[in-house]
Order: sequence, then structure tokens, then C-alpha cells
Amino acid sequence: MSEYADHGPSSPSRPRPAVSGPSATTSVFFGGVLAAGLGLGAFAMIVLALWIISPYPDGGPASALRVAADLWLLAHGADLVRIDSLSGDPVPIGLTPLLLAVVPCTLLYRAARHALEPPEGAPPDAPGPAPRTAFTAMLGGYLLVALAASAYAWDAPVRPSPLSVLLCLPLVAGAFVAAGIWTAAGRPGLPAPSLVRRAVPEGVRCWFTGAHLAEVVRAAAAATAVLLGGGALLVAVSLALHAGVAEEAFAQLSPRWSGRVAIGLLSAALLPNAMIWAVAYGLGSGFTLGADSVVAPLTAVPRPPALPRFPLLAALPSPGEAGPLVLVGAAVLVGAAGIAVAFAAVPRPGDADSASGSAPSPSLPGWLDAAVTAALGALLCGVVMTVLGYAASGPLGNGALADFGPRWWRTGASAAACTVAVGLPGAMLVRWRLGVAVRGAREERTRLTGWRRVGELLGLAVAPPPSTTPASPAPPEATTDGTTDATPDPATLTDPSDTSTPAGSPAPADAPVGTPATPAEEPGPAPSRSWWRAVAAWFGFAAGGAAVPATESVAYEPETLPVMPTPHSEALPEAEATPRRAERRRWWKPRRRKGTRRKPRSASRPGTAFAQPPVPAWHDAASRRGRWAALKDSSGGLMADFAPRDLTLPAREDRPDFPPPHPSP
Repeated sequence: MSEYADHGPSSPSRPRPAVSGPSATTSVFFGGVLAAGLGLGAFAMIVLALWIISPYPDGGPASALRVAADLWLLAHGADLVRIDSLSGDPVPIGLTPLLLAVVPCTLLYRAARHALEPPEGAPPDAPGPAPRTAFTAMLGGYLLVALAASAYAWDAPVRPSPLSVLLCLPLVAGAFVAAGIWTAAGRPGLPAPSLVRRAVPEGVRCWFTGAHLAEVVRAAAAATAVLLGGGALLVAVSLALHAGVAEEAFAQLSPRWSGRVAIGLLSAALLPNAMIWAVAYGLGSGFTLGADSVVAPLTAVPRPPALPRFPLLAALPSPGEAGPLVLVGAAVLVGAAGIAVAFAAVPRPGDADSASGSAPSPSLPGWLDAAVTAALGALLCGVVMTVLGYAASGPLGNGALADFGPRWWRTGASAAACTVAVGLPGAMLVRWRLGVAVRGAREERTRLTGWRRVGELLGLAVAPPPSTTPASPAPPEATTDGTTDATPDPATLTDPSDTSTPAGSPAPADAPVGTPATPAEEPGPAPSRSWWRAVAAWFGFAAGGAAVPATESVAYEPETLPVMPTPHSEALPEAEATPRRAERRRWWKPRRRKGTRRKPRSASRPGTAFAQPPVPAWHDAASRRGRWAALKDSSGGLMADFAPRDLTLPAREDRPDFPPPHPSP
């Protein structure tokens, strides 16, 4: 007995999942590491390129890489500290260029959107990691790289502030990771905390549905976009008016083109900050330039502090109170934000939100819904402007430059107050105007004028007024003799003398492709139409029993083989006995005398008769050769290559010159 026979039957092994590659949590962790590495690499490429083109750099490539790490940390809101100042005191640098923050935040958000997917190599139905596990893993990988970058930049003259790195960087990274994972999970609704459920009444909590919150977010987004667009316009106009001063400052900072490229990139990175400053100025709260100074439309600055020469600082308004044009521009900015909230809070009936994928609203919102949506949208806009005002400000030194930029709480409060002051009455006005328009459209559809109103008062059936919408193609126009005036299709013409397939009979089975198939039911006699029904229809009354012409439906048989009979083939013999459809007589036409015959319409109108092409016979040799060639082409080369027999000639066996196949003995 062999060694294989000594063992009994083995138990079936359990199916093991095909594991190839790292687990889901490990993939998410390395996704966070990769997002941080790509952001650091982007900053390193820009700084190294500037270091290469600089003719006299202050340090080597290691110093350039430390500067890149400092800029990456500054893009997350962390403060930097310069320790080699002239006074010997550390100088804080906390003004974050907002354009630099777009790069790491976008990379982190895009990586978090794929955090819930299964790892590569896993089965298709394998589940991904849980949202909390993915959040912890991705944030841990990102913060690990941030810790390494902070340790690497610690030996540079401009080093990161430890406390700011520990507070700002996890908060910013966690916010964007949470947003990406929430989007990957399908944007689920968040349950209300227990404190909110106990403090807020149930009737108020029921209003905060997904559709209402989407309308609030849309109103806030519209107002914020209008404010930022208006701020960009104000910055562009101010730079155009002070172009000479900006160009002079640009030339004095660096005489070489390599330095001017660096200054240009820094100015472009600070443009979003300048937009928010302009928004704060237009809202009336203004901003500060250090030394407790405030620059606002209605606030005079007697002694502006001494500022460094920088191209964007040339766009600052002149000292003193603003002029009439500046005040008009600020008023237009506030009014535009309020109008945006008003129109976004009251959607038109049938409009849908493409961003949130909500269904079209069937009717106008109520007055209370419109007011609450506008107020909450304005408050949310104020919250967003508060966050942007905080991000766009920060210290640039000690003393006069310790406080630089807009006051974030003033900016948010002024944005919310101005937007509510204009948006809430505007929403009520838009709601009233749309309500009037909807009621007018409803009354227009049901409005009766003239004889229709008289008929409604008399209790008659009133035909609806003609619609202004484009109608479908009408059937052929009826003529005075009861026939239809339509131009026939040359492809479907038949012999006029052939009455084998009259109107109303079903099309034969071997009818050619494209021949219209008429309904199979037998047409009855047309109902008579009296003169008073015609008069009632002319005045707009729907008189009962009036004949309504039906649109002829045409059906076409599918194409089967290219060997169908010709259009003028023989018809079915039983179709000849089908009677022709009775013709209706109009009420204004006199009766025809008995014994007289109507003249054919084709003879009364010249040019309506079509010349009929000669039709070959079905068993003709040429027709049979054509059908045989079509069959040969459709067979794909499987048929033998020989011509069909000519039926007009005698058979091969009947010919006198045909010898027998075998000679007789």
C-alpha cells in the first residue's frame, strides 16, 4: 500500500481570501504619506528652480530645501520665527499666502476621497476600511511627514514655531481629511447631538432637512462668491490706478530678473489675501496696517505707518476718508451680495440644484421658508468670511507690523449684518414677484375671453384656448372634397389603377420595406356634421358628437432579406373586395347629383401625377438573376457560382440536343 493510501480522505480546506499587497489601513496610511510628500516636492521644485537661477545664493541646496519645508508648513497656517534679526529678538512671520495653501489642501482632499476604497489586488467585493479607521490612518501618515519636515527645518535661520505647528497643522489637515472621507462616504447626514435635541424644539429641528440645508449652503456660497469677485475687482482697479508706484516698488526690490521672478511669484501667492482685504474694506470693517491703525471707507488715517515697498501694498487706498466713487463701489459690493442671497434663497419652480443633485422644486417656497433660508445663508456667509479673514491676516514682525490684515471677527460680523440687511428684504421681494408671475401664468392658462366666457355662463362645453407651445406636426390638410392633400412619397407610389390594397386594409405579408401599414380595423361611415356644430366649433365651443379627424399612424415592416418582391408585385386577391372608405361631405358644399362622377384630383391639378417606371415581371430572367446575386452576397461566399435557370427556356432534359447521361447498350 502506498503512502497516499495510508491516509484517509482529507477534509475540504477553507477558502482563503486572495491577499496580495498591503491591507486597507496600510494603503490609507501610505496615501497620507504620499499626499504630504507630493506637496513638499512641489514646493521643493519651485524653491530649487529659484535657487538655480539666482546668481548669488546665500546657501547651498540644503538651505533651499529648508526654505521649501518652511513654506510648506506656512501653507498650513503654522507661524515661522526668524532668529537672525538686526535687533536680536525673534521676529514672527504669520501671514499665510493663501495661494500656497491650495496645493497641500487639494492634495490631501483628493487622497481622502479614495480612502474608503479597497486596496489594490483585493477581490472586487472586498470592503474598504471604516471611515474612522481611514481618518486616523491618513491623518497619522500626513502628520508623520509634517513632523519630519519640522525637524528638518529646525536648524534654518527661519524655523517653525513649535506651538503653532502642534495647533494649526493637525487642525487644518484633519478638516480636509474629514471632508474628503465624508464625500467618499456619500455625504451622509450627521445626527444631532443630545444637547441640541434637548434644547431645540422638535418643530424647529424638523425644518433642518437635507433640502433646506442645501438651499442654505447654496445661498451662502452665492454670497461668498459675489464678495470675493467684488474684492478681486477692487484690487484690479486699485492696481491699475497705482500702476506706476507698483512698478517702481517692483524694480527697487531687486534689480536682477531672477529676483523679480521671485517677487512676482510671492505677489501672485498673496493675491487671495489682497482680495479678502478689499472685501473687508468694502464691507466697512476695514483692515489694519499695524500700530493700531484702521483703513476703512468711513475712517480717516491721520498717520499711516511706514510700510516696506512692495507691489501689492501700492494698491492701498489713499489716507483719509474715501471719495464718492469708493463709497459707491462699496455699496454696490454689499448690494450684490444681498441680491445673490435673495435669488438663491427663493428658487424658481422647476429649478434643480446641480451641485447637490436635488430634485426640482414643484412649487414656490413659503414666506417663512424663504426668510429663514436667506437669514441662515447670510449667517453662514459671515462664518465663511470670518475664517477667510483669520487666514488672510497675521503678524509680519514686531511693533508696528505685529497686527497686519483685517480683524477676523469684524469682517465676519459685517459680512453677516450687511448680507442680512439686504438679502432678507430682497428674498421677500423675489418671493412676492415670483408668486405674482406664477399666479399670472395659471390665470393665463384658464382665462376665457369673448364667446368662450358666454358659453361657460350658458353651461356649454368650452374648448380650451390655443396653446402657445409648439405643436406636433399636423396631419395632411383636408380639402373640400373630403380627401387629404398630401404629397405622396415616390418610394411608396403604386399604380393608380391597382386597387388591390385599398385604404383601411392590412398590408400584405410580402409588401416591400417602407410600405406604410394601415390599421386593420374596418372603417365605418363618417359621422355627419350639421351646420350648427360647425358654427359652434368656429365660436370656440366643443360641441358633442363633432367629428374629430384622427391622425393616421404609419408602421413599417422590418427589413429581412434583399430578395423581396418589387413594389408593383401582385397583391392578395381577397383584398380586392374591401370597400373604399366613405368620403365625408362638408356642410358648405352642395350635394352631388346622382349619376355624375367626380373628376379625379390628379387630373384637376397638373403636375401631381408621377410617371410610373416600368415594372419587370417577378419571374423574369433579369429579376431572378438580381435576386440570385443578392442571395449569393448575403451568404458570405457559401453558395456555388452558377447562374439560375431561365424559366422561359425548356428544361435541360427536354432539349433535343441533350444527350442521355449514359449510352444505351
